[in-house]
Amino acid sequence: MTNEAELATGPSSLAEAKWGDGLRMGYLIVPGVLLRAQAKLGLDATDLAVLLNIILHWWTPDDWPYPQPSMIARRMGVSTRTVERRLEGLEERGFLIRHPSEKSRDGFVIRRIELTGLVQRLEAFARAGLEMRASFRGQRPEEGHGDAARN
Repeated sequence: MTNEAELATGPSSLAEAKWGDGLRMGYLIVPGVLLRAQAKLGLDATDLAVLLNIILHWWTPDDWPYPQPSMIARRMGVSTRTVERRLEGLEERGFLIRHPSEKSRDGFVIRRIELTGLVQRLEAFARAGLEMRASFRGQRPEEGHGDAARN
């Protein structure tokens, strides 16, 4: 059992208290609005799994991820073609942009996947949700912002 002194050392300690050694293999930061608005965004479970696999590789804002469809397919237990079709569909619907293939610094051929469309849609849903929450509480959206991560 974790005591309050252990939990008081910060968010990573809270995560470690919840997930234990499972967290040591890495973790994923995802806005809760992605799950809360999944149906409204028109994302089914396979779309969401593909996006989460891409997001897993997105470490810095200015460096788009480039996971290979075959790796995502192995993780999901589906064919590479299934992942490729989903990527095509997500691109057609404006969630992502697949950039042309390029050579990485290591000499590997990579294809970056830009998530600007997803980010913009999530920001719009988050703003609408914050405004709705604030109207229920009689606040401006900025005032209620701190609660957004907890709910």
